[in-house]
Amino acid sequence: MAIGGLLVLSACTPAPPGTGVATPPGSTSSTPGATTPGTSTAAPTTVPAYKPATAKGPAQNVPVPVLPAKAKEFSKEGLIAFAEYWYSTLGYVYETGNSAPMMAVTEPDCKTCAFINEPLGAWYDEGGWIVGGLMTVYSSTSTFSESSSGSYQVNLMVQQSQVSSYASDASLNSKRDPSVAQGDIFVATYANGQWTARTAEPLEGG
Repeated sequence: MAIGGLLVLSACTPAPPGTGVATPPGSTSSTPGATTPGTSTAAPTTVPAYKPATAKGPAQNVPVPVLPAKAKEFSKEGLIAFAEYWYSTLGYVYETGNSAPMMAVTEPDCKTCAFINEPLGAWYDEGGWIVGGLMTVYSSTSTFSESSSGSYQVNLMVQQSQVSSYASDASLNSKRDPSVAQGDIFVATYANGQWTARTAEPLEGG
């Protein structure tokens, strides 16, 4: 199964998680070896480091995209923030094969999503993985005008990086060169205090 030929829209690369535990403001360090009655000393919690996929294996400890507060607003800025968040969940699908975060904010009958999610999920289930395939979002704009169907649109300019798929035995299955920048159209609706993606497709002539 060739993965590199899939129609891909866009994805922002999630930032690696931080490590360690921050010291609360106003706190002080104890003298080495001293203990405070009624307290116990616990070792700092270390967050596993994010490791992108390579030809040797799939990505590890990929952080789940977090919906920003702005993306919950019913506003032009909120719609654009939501669109960009959605594309980060698409990147998560490519890095992990897990489409749950994307579909949690997407209509279940999104055909474009199924075209990407189903083969990617199956590829990972078979032990394969993807290197690359993430998208750079160069611009995001919207008129914030409601359509007759009650939806709103965002136009984005995106570019996809090289896509390489590896089988479970680490053999290269397919490879596709980086794409040129193209225009995408993202459609969403707003109800019950939240945005829901309806579809995302390349603009005609994009």
